[in-house]
Amino acid sequence: MNIGEWISKRAMIAPDKPFLTEKNKSYNNEHFNRRVNETARALENLGIEKGMRVALLMSNSSEFLEIFFACARTGMIMVPLNFRLAVPELLYILRDSAPEILIYSNEFASKVGEIKAAGIPTMRYYRLGEGNDPSDPDFADYVENFEISEPLKSPGADLSDPLFIMYTSGTTGDPKGAVLTHQNILFGAIHSLLGYGVDRSYKSLVVAPLFHIGALAASVTLIIYAGGSIMISSFYNASEILKTICREKINYMFAVPVMYQMIADTPEWHDADLSHVHFFISGGAPIPLPVIRKYQDEKGVGFVQGYALTETGRLTSLDLEDSVRKAGSVGKEVFHVNLRIVDDQGRDIHTADPGEILVQGPNVFSRYWNNETATKAAFRDGWFCTGDMGRRDEEGFVYIVGRKVEMIISSGENIYPVEVERALQTLPGVKEAAVVGIPDPKRGEVVGAFIIPNREVQMSEADIINALSGKIANFKVPRRVFLVDEFPRNQSGKVLKRILKKRVEGK
Repeated sequence: MNIGEWISKRAMIAPDKPFLTEKNKSYNNEHFNRRVNETARALENLGIEKGMRVALLMSNSSEFLEIFFACARTGMIMVPLNFRLAVPELLYILRDSAPEILIYSNEFASKVGEIKAAGIPTMRYYRLGEGNDPSDPDFADYVENFEISEPLKSPGADLSDPLFIMYTSGTTGDPKGAVLTHQNILFGAIHSLLGYGVDRSYKSLVVAPLFHIGALAASVTLIIYAGGSIMISSFYNASEILKTICREKINYMFAVPVMYQMIADTPEWHDADLSHVHFFISGGAPIPLPVIRKYQDEKGVGFVQGYALTETGRLTSLDLEDSVRKAGSVGKEVFHVNLRIVDDQGRDIHTADPGEILVQGPNVFSRYWNNETATKAAFRDGWFCTGDMGRRDEEGFVYIVGRKVEMIISSGENIYPVEVERALQTLPGVKEAAVVGIPDPKRGEVVGAFIIPNREVQMSEADIINALSGKIANFKVPRRVFLVDEFPRNQSGKVLKRILKKRVEGK
């Protein structure tokens, strides 16, 4: 059974059960299944066949999911586009993936106009809603023209077939298109179901953008597999999101740490009743311990954390009961995943020393689209080389210590930025920290720390440096501290350290 058939299975088991709510829309399982079928027929009648790509430039919406599951049902391959990207970045992805059609929300019409001007002659354009360019047909009109009784032409998809191509954020070069299969997403749902205990009574709020695997896997496919329901929104206003969580009695949500921090900083936080929330899922970056404590101490809500990549989905899980005791850890590998930590020669490290993380499992992607060289470089004897450095403690909990390319070498000592960041975030005057290597003529590199300060506790740069004495080795203590209002981030919420390094080098 492919991912697209999950919808029809839910419609058969519980046709009247509410499934999706979005603004003034509300669909039960049967109604949503009908919408997916109609969308699949519309795509087929536009000449899209199994294996062809369908690109989406859309904000979170029911239509996004209707197209996603229609593609899944018929074996078409979805290419979700990050609407925060600049036009040249979007053009790179579109030229690489070569979709037959691009379906876009009207709010992105100006970007689409620039894409058209640059020219991708083989691609057709369809808008959703009233658009600036009347020459682009409204895709919704095609969907409404097809009756549910009309049979699908496609032979469907197998578990080994591609489901979507999701492009990496390209922090070290051009983005690469990770090809995720139906099997990859199935096992992602299985791992989450085993780890979170989600069932048909759960209601998830979808606020993270659906062009990311975190939102699709943690907020959508998991809830369908479990038989629950979802509410679709976008993270446009932290106060409104908190009000929605309370009003709709949301049971869980996936978001990046900065979103949770913004919610906790709203005026509505003090009076908010979150007793119906079973847990929150945090991903994309490490969540600071002060944020974990604030939610737990003030609202009784814990965080489920883990380690996940675009290419793999979730690899590890840190359960609720360990979220404070093992703060900073990403937990242990999920059931079907094997995880190794190896040295530069590929030998397993059995001590607490750091090494590169290698993983293997049914949730690991199949290949990079149109990039055999990158695919070969990413795998070693059947193991995916993540490029992340990690270590295990004596209980088997995994800690991410940084990217292999981010390691700082100072006077011959290896320093991993995450270790310094964790120490900094224990200080009362530090809200967030980001550590980079600064070129130094004597030591090669020294540690530099960018700090978003906690305005309620005054700490100077010198105070911060002095407060680290005894917390970490002297050679790890930052030589320079920069107080800033915010960090540059990519679309996943991750701090763009290369930009921070350029700021330092420019001083």
